[in-house]
Parts: sequence; C-alpha cells; structure tokens
Amino acid sequence: PHAIIIRKDVFGKYKLQKEFGCNYPLSREDALQIVVDYLPENSVVVSTTGKLSRELFEYREMKEQGHEHDFLTVGSMGHSSSISLGIAIAKQDRPVYCLDGDGAFIMHLGAISNIGDLSPKNYYHILFNNGAHESVGGQPTLGFSLDIPAIARGSGYKHTYTVCTKVEIEEAMKQLPKLCGPVLLEIKVKIDSRENLGRPTTTPIKNKEHFMDFLK
Repeated sequence: PHAIIIRKDVFGKYKLQKEFGCNYPLSREDALQIVVDYLPENSVVVSTTGKLSRELFEYREMKEQGHEHDFLTVGSMGHSSSISLGIAIAKQDRPVYCLDGDGAFIMHLGAISNIGDLSPKNYYHILFNNGAHESVGGQPTLGFSLDIPAIARGSGYKHTYTVCTKVEIEEAMKQLPKLCGPVLLEIKVKIDSRENLGRPTTTPIKNKEHFMDFLK
C-alpha cells in the first residue's frame, strides 16, 4: 500500500464540470433542525457520516443540548442504518432514529432488506436526499432517479413517506411516533451548506462513551 499525505489548502476549490440542481425549498440543515425539534425526549439518534453529523452537532450546541443522544457515524459511510438496526433490536423500548443520506442509503442497499426482514417496531429511518455526495464535492448520486420509498416498501418497511416542505416535515414527524416501524421518511432537499460549518469538538471515542452511557 501507498499513502500520499498532502497539507491542507494545497488544492484549490474544484468546480464540477457538469452542474445540476434542484428546486426543493429547504437545505439539509434546515430540514434537519425541524426533525431534531420533533424528536421524542428518549430518542436514540444515529447520524450518517459527513456534513449531516456536523450540522447535527452544531445544532445541539446552539440549543445548549448535550450530545449523548447522538452517535455520529464518522468515516463509515453507509453503516448508520445497520448500526441503528442493532440498537433498535437491543433497545426495543426506545425509539431509534437513523438520520441518513441518499449516497449512504444507496451504498448499502443490502442493509435495507435486513431492516425490513427483522422489522423492529421502533425503527425510524429519515433519509435526507439531495441527489449528491455533497460532503466530498457534490458529485451526483442516483438519489433522484430511484423510487426510494418503493425500495423500502419492497424490502418490508411498514410505512414510507416523501416530503419536502417545512409543514410536510412537521406533520410527518408528529405522526412517526404513532406508527409501527420500520418507517422510512424521505426528505428531498437542495444542495446547500454553510462555508463556516464546523466539526465536532469532542473526539469520536468520547462520543461513543457518552452515547453508550445514554443507552444504559
């Protein structure tokens, strides 16, 4: 094996040769904040790698909340749904929310069939779909080409929804705790993130330890 180590800021920003966009009203961060505001108090949250976890961490900081509810899946793209599945099976008295991205969902589609087959009633899969690998440059995914709710239903999910507006997200989040899982909520969002988006100030090990204490 070989490794190439490059200092930060050696490369300039790269503009995609072929740009694509969408006209959905909310950014992922806007939609995420609405979702977090409606999470039940005892919720267990597993968030996918990349900017979504960074936005979740910063929103908790802004609201002066702790981070023990959240497991930030750092550097393990596609595995949030399986981690959530394991927790949902082990902690059947707790609602488990998987905050996922379209690229990660597509990357590990096999996990979806496992979730549907095992069918934990406390599993809530919230997919933020912007049709792109935004955290690593904005390359397009097949997120907008696939019928993601149909894939989930065909895999055994009990309920599926697609929303894109603030009101639709709020109504869906009110209904989710009343439904028997697994449930998938697809939220279609535009590609948009802050230039000043920070990174978690706690280490992955500390995040894991605080999360494990919360699960106990």
